[in-house]
Order: sequence, then structure tokens, then C-alpha cells
Amino acid sequence: MTTLKVAVEDSPPEYEWLGGRGLTARILNREVSPTCHPLGKHNKIIFAPGLLAGSRFSASGRLSAGFKSPLTQGIKESNVGGTAGEKLGRLGVKAIILEGQPDDTKLYVIKVTKDGATILPADNLTGLVNYAVAKELKTVHGENVSLLTIGPPGERKASMATVACTDMDGMPSRHLGRGGPGAVMGCKRVKAIVIDDTGAKPIAARREAAFKALVKDYATFMDENKGANLVRAYGQMGGLTWISGRNHSLPVRNFTSGAFEEANKIGGKETIEYLTGQGSQWGIACMPGCLQCCSNIVRDKEGKYLTSALEYETAAMLGANLGIDDIYAISAMSRLDDDYGLDDIEMGATLGVTADAGMMSFGDSARAIALVNEIGQGTILGRILGEGAAVTARAFGISRVPVVKGQAVPAHDPRVENATGVTYCTSPMGADHTAGDILFRQSTPAEAVKASKQAQINVAIVDCLGLCLNAFMDRAYPMEKVTEMVNAQCGLDLSYESLQEIGKAVLKEERAFNLNAGFAPSADRLPEFFREEPSPPSDAVFDVPDSEIGSFWDF
Repeated sequence: MTTLKVAVEDSPPEYEWLGGRGLTARILNREVSPTCHPLGKHNKIIFAPGLLAGSRFSASGRLSAGFKSPLTQGIKESNVGGTAGEKLGRLGVKAIILEGQPDDTKLYVIKVTKDGATILPADNLTGLVNYAVAKELKTVHGENVSLLTIGPPGERKASMATVACTDMDGMPSRHLGRGGPGAVMGCKRVKAIVIDDTGAKPIAARREAAFKALVKDYATFMDENKGANLVRAYGQMGGLTWISGRNHSLPVRNFTSGAFEEANKIGGKETIEYLTGQGSQWGIACMPGCLQCCSNIVRDKEGKYLTSALEYETAAMLGANLGIDDIYAISAMSRLDDDYGLDDIEMGATLGVTADAGMMSFGDSARAIALVNEIGQGTILGRILGEGAAVTARAFGISRVPVVKGQAVPAHDPRVENATGVTYCTSPMGADHTAGDILFRQSTPAEAVKASKQAQINVAIVDCLGLCLNAFMDRAYPMEKVTEMVNAQCGLDLSYESLQEIGKAVLKEERAFNLNAGFAPSADRLPEFFREEPSPPSDAVFDVPDSEIGSFWDF
């Protein structure tokens, strides 16, 4: 972006069997100084589809974005569904790497097709929110393109800014959400990436017979899997009442409780049936060919489209964590986050801290919506809040702040889910449930570390392949079968053990970046209150000592 030139390069041999998160980690370690400023010219943001992208396997179109995070000051991989990953895979694009910075303040669009890539002027998009950007770009480039866009907070380089990705209906409702990718894309002055795969075809499997057998096996598995059928019917939000009423790990009023008295108003079967009765839809796929279909289309009381990605984390962080029990207010906040390009999880934690600072009351949805708009509009207060929970807490003198490595803790309380707490501590990417969450409390600290370690290794594998966690790991689809999928598509002869070694290597590569950035073992810790404050009604505290956490990397 310094010279406004595109270089199309063959992938180096050492990247041949890397994709997604594994590829972004390798490139960042080799090409980005760990001590660079995240918003400076030396940082890079890498968009990489998984190794199986563009194939005909179900749910294989996830896209990874890798960068040094303005929130954590360390390495970050953010992951999204939608249509971009599959289109890049079909085009044979292994990665898009944005580097450098222009000297001016103009905005640009990058368009990628089968013929290469071009950089186009985009000053007409300055200040536009994501839905308006998507409308403008589809008018120019066609309805079938996939879009990666940023909103005004991304242009201003707010640390909780996301990169929105269009879903199958062309709505910018899927997000590369965590760690501030929108801020890094904004510092490159790129408003959008347009991906047009016209003329491209699915990538044929190297071993067609094995491929067809595995496709059939997976379809049968998903058809018979109880969890898959429940999620198809009720989405991720369907489990909210169980997490509140049975597991007691739901964040409530800035993590002061694990059970929300109005949980049935913001999640679970009752809420989904109410919303579908009002015209909303569940059982929607966010990417082509997905058999899990865990997404939704949410409409307001008048039948107007609001969003197509109302998920558990959204209802938990913008609802229970703020004491808000109005599902339409939660949906309205999520729509604002879609439009502005803001992370629902970081937003919910930040507003929880804001409530503790006396700037809003728990349960006050009107004030919460007003504060989201302040971030979107870039007021002075909004610029503070837009930097996330950690900065907001420092600005207002709050010591009880749910963050790890500068990134907000998601909607799984680590006091109850102690293995998830180990993941929050040890993941190089900060508090991130998608790095490896385990819902059930482990009986001993050693078991919690062991469970987190295996989950993180498997997640790293799935992220490298571009597979959806929900459609594979959450359904407990055998990892040995995943290995067979890789072998059939790519013509390899890998074992699950060799895939595990790849997962371990990714984790170690990410950790090496952070160590070189100056991270100390003290960064791998939860906030004190998770150890000291029992979470009612379970009265659990995080019980894994520092010595056990330190043993995580013994592999």
C-alpha cells in the first residue's frame, strides 16, 4: 500500500501444505517484526483461506486473518465464515497480504479475480457503514462478489474494529471480529476487498473415490447427530438457557454471576420459537454447502431485516452481561456492530466495565445503544470505548476488568469452565473461546490443562484446514476422519499424529512471536477476581495454579 502496487507471487515451497491460521502464523513470524507498532507501516494483515478451501467438502470455507493485534500487542488470528474463503480457494489464492501504508489519507478498494488483483480508489466510500458499502460495491461489481469491508471505526483505527464479510445473501454480517483486524486494515487505508470468482470452479479431489465416500459419511453423521440437529433448529443461542441454568457459566452483569434470571428471554428454545413466530428464520447456512446451518435471519417486530448472525456470544455479552433481557434491543445492538464493524464480545465486556464505572446502569438498553453509537460516530467518549475493555477500565479507574492479554474474556466463565480458563491464559491470542473451549468443568487442574492442550491442538488443525469448529469439533466428528479428508483432497498420506504435530507447531510459532514481542509468563494469567470471587450459584473459582498453567507448553 506504500507504492499502491500489486505483486502476484507463487507460494514458496515451505508454505505448500500450510493454509489458514498456520500460514498466517508462519508469514507473520518470517516477515513482521514482533516489536513493530500494530498500526504502523511494518505490520501486515494476511487473509488466508484454509487448505481445503474451494473443495466440495462441507463447511470448508472459513477464512483466517493474521496480524499483530492493537488489542493484545501480540499475534492474532481471527476467523470468519461467509463466502470469501471459498471464493479465494476456487481462485487458487493462498493468501492476500496487505503491507505498507500510503502517505495520503485516501481510501482504496482491492479487487481480486481470476486474472489477478487491482487497487482502485474508494474515497466515495469514506465514512460509510458496512451495509452501505456492500450496497455500493455490489452495484459496481455485481451481486455475486464476496466482500471484506470496514466501517468508520476501522477507518479511525479503533482497536475493537472488525472486518465484515458478506454471507450467502450478500449481507456484511459475518465478522473477522477479534483482536482489531479492522483497525489494521484501516491503517493500510483499505476500505474493502472485492472477491470475484467468476470463471473459477471447485478444486477437484486428488482421490475422487475416497472423497465421495467421505462426503457421504459426513452427511450421514450430521443427519444422525443429535447435537447437529438441535443446533440446526435453535442455533448457538439455543444453548444459552442450559449454560445459564445448568452449567452456570454465563457472564451476567460484568461476570458477577453465572446464571441470568431472564435467560429464557434472550436464548433457548422459547426465545427462538418466539422470534421465528415473528418472521425470523433459523437453520440458515453462512457458507455454501454447510450441513450444520447454525445461522439465522433476524427481523424486527415489523418484519424488517436486522441481522443474519445473532449468536450465543452476542446474546450473552450484549444481553446477560449487561443485565439486558430485551432480545430486540440485543439484536439492534448487534446490527449496529455489523454496520459500524465492531466486535460483539469486546463491546459487551467494554459496556460491562462502563456500567461499573457508573456511566450506564445494568439493564438500560437505551443507554447501551447510545454508547454503541458514540463509538460508531467517533465522539471523544466513543474513541475511548472503541479501544476496548482494558483501555476503558484504565481510563475510568476500574480494576475489575475481564481481559487476558488486553482482549476481552468471551461468554464462558473460566471459574466454572476451568479448562476454557486455561485456554484463555495460554492461547497466544488472548482470551478467545474459539482457541479451544471446554464446557464441562474438569475434576483437577492437571485435567484442565490436559483438556485445554488437546482442544487447542485440534482447533489449530481445523483452523489451518479452513473447517468450521461448530460443524466438526463441536459435533465431535472424529479427527481421524478429518485426516482422511485432507488426504483425499490433497493426495497426501498423513496420519492424525502428523496432523497433531502440525497443530503443535502452529501454537509454538504463535507463542514464539509473542515471546519475541516481549511477553512474559505473567501474561498467561487470568484477572485476579476470577480466582478470588466465587461465581454464584455454583460458587466456583478458577482453580488452576500458575505452576500448572506453566506446564502447558511441555510438548
